[in-house]
Amino acid sequence: MIINDNGIKLNPDKMLREELYHCIYQNRIFLFFKDNDDILHCYEISDIDTINNIKENPENIHNILNNLAKDQTTETTNY
Repeated sequence: MIINDNGIKLNPDKMLREELYHCIYQNRIFLFFKDNDDILHCYEISDIDTINNIKENPENIHNILNNLAKDQTTETTNY
């Protein structure tokens, strides 16, 4: 994954299946996931509390996202 002023560039051929990838771009969290059928799923999180929590604790992203899914509704966009 390459992040620069022009956006986010992915190389899906190098992505592992069933692995969650994330990045912060323009103060939003972007999540990328390639499933077993090689379909790439992309999600955006714009909730500022979640973004700050992930910035402060990137090693806990899986727990933060699981808690988010359980505890609150957040605006997400599936591309």
